[in-house]
Amino acid sequence: MYYLIFPMLILLLTCVLVGGVYFALFRWLPKKLYNGLTGLVALAAIYIWAVPLKLGFYEFFRSTF
Repeated sequence: MYYLIFPMLILLLTCVLVGGVYFALFRWLPKKLYNGLTGLVALAAIYIWAVPLKLGFYEFFRSTF
């Protein structure tokens, strides 16, 4: 069961880090533009998380636990 928990924790951490960088760099944008780009940033965070899992990190977690 732990092989499923650790990738989800990494997803949460990735989303928080990408969101933090987005907030730090682009909070000066107008409110409508900032809010409109937030969904795209969330998709980018999930993509950043999904690519390494596709490359074999999921199997690493599965074999470790």
